[in-house]
Amino acid sequence: MKPFTVIDHLVSKSSFDLVLDKETTALKTTPELSEAELEHFYPKTGYASHDTQANGFKAKAYAWVKRKNIKSKLKWIRQYATTGHMLDYGAGNGDFALAAQHEGWQVGVFETSPDATEILKQRQLLVVAQPLQENQFDVITLWHVFEHINRPEDALATFYKSLKPGGVLVLAVPNAASWDAKHYKSFWAAYDVPRHRWHYNKHAISLLGRKAGFELLTTKNMCWDAFYVSLLSEQYRNAKAPWVKALYKGCFANLKGWQTTNTSSLTFFLQKPK
Repeated sequence: MKPFTVIDHLVSKSSFDLVLDKETTALKTTPELSEAELEHFYPKTGYASHDTQANGFKAKAYAWVKRKNIKSKLKWIRQYATTGHMLDYGAGNGDFALAAQHEGWQVGVFETSPDATEILKQRQLLVVAQPLQENQFDVITLWHVFEHINRPEDALATFYKSLKPGGVLVLAVPNAASWDAKHYKSFWAAYDVPRHRWHYNKHAISLLGRKAGFELLTTKNMCWDAFYVSLLSEQYRNAKAPWVKALYKGCFANLKGWQTTNTSSLTFFLQKPK
């Protein structure tokens, strides 16, 4: 697969190349930027995962879907663990962590963003510092965070050590092999360069997890994401009636990906052997 160019539609309008990593079959954003360099590519306001108030129709729709998703996420986790210590890594505004805490989990949160960390402290969540301790958590979750990490192998090794034997790592990522990714091509909003450093598919996550010592328990479709990603993608293409097209194409993307567990975003449940 030849490298192809994607534009940062959200902030800078800069161009970046996506290059196939043959070892994992994931795509990598190039050039590779440092954490300090990446800070300039995050919007100062209006970054949905960090906002605590929804202003405007699109933001309110995002918040409504997020609440629905949180219920599903906690239900999925209950299939493998019901109590104990949980780390929400890349916790954003803390909505998921607060919901898990309400269900009885002892929750720690981690964020690289100083602004997000301050929000988490204001919401009285326990902020965890790095390096993480060994055998500390029963569950570690990364909800659309893993794709932001420059060194995925190092991160997985850290999470493996920090989980207790039998502990579960939950990774939710955009799926670069989905129908909507192929349909929108360089306009696919979930590429979100350069904030997304890597662009995964099922094979890539399975391979990386196995190399780190994890066993793949299951993979879950995330059907709501197709609608939001389609809406942003249509807007990036300056399409007429983007909401109508996003509804239609989101439905079609889910129809194409549901039975094969290959929707716009996927959640992987990886277990450290007992």
